[in-house]
Formats: sequence, structure tokens, C-alpha cells
Amino acid sequence: MALKDAPIVNMLSFDEKEAYNHDRPISSLVRTQLLHLHTAENLWLPPEDRTNININNLHTEKQASEYIQKVTALLHRHGRRQQQQAATSAKPKKARKAAKPRKKAASAGRKKSSKTRSAAKKRSSRR
Repeated sequence: MALKDAPIVNMLSFDEKEAYNHDRPISSLVRTQLLHLHTAENLWLPPEDRTNININNLHTEKQASEYIQKVTALLHRHGRRQQQQAATSAKPKKARKAAKPRKKAASAGRKKSSKTRSAAKKRSSRR
């Protein structure tokens, strides 16, 4: 059964050779990704673990891809290392000490503060 009112969508042809070109200049989206990874690299990695690659010298998709792979691997390794260090250095929690009993007021004739009166007593005093 064919639908008479269904719209026809023309599909664009897909050229696999053009899909990824190692020598194509990087787009602004890839440039932004490089900037974010470069910032993360400099914020989280110690100086001795950084790539020291100037992202302004990366001009092709292949160069950007290689940099992204290197920095991502370093960040994952660093994160895993920090997680392991945190797990091994975690101290067991100390048990809480029992609260000492409070001393009774010296004067039994003193009026209790409004904070200790029950809700029923507060209501009755307002009438």
C-alpha cells in the first residue's frame, strides 16, 4: 500500500573519500576542541606530564587528531592515578564520641528559655 501524501526526500550522495581528509584545514569547531583540551592539559597535568605542543601550530585534521589522542590519554591516565591515590590514602572514619550529659541548672526556680518550652505551652501562653 503506497502513501500518496508522503513527501519525497531527495538524498544527497555521500562521497566516502571526501568524508575525512588528513590534509584538510581544521574547522573552528576542531580549533575550539583543541583550545579546551589545551586548557585542561595545563590545568590538571603536572608540568612534566604535559605535551608542550603549541596548538597554534596545528593546521590539519591529522595534526589535531594526533594531539587530541595524546592529551586525552594523558588526562585519563592522570585521572586514574589520582583516583587510586585517593582510594589508598582514605582514612577510616573515627567513631563519634558519646556526648557528655549536661549539668542541671544551679537554680531550679529559673524560668526555662523559650527554646525549650513545648509547642503546647507556647500556644497556651499566647492566649
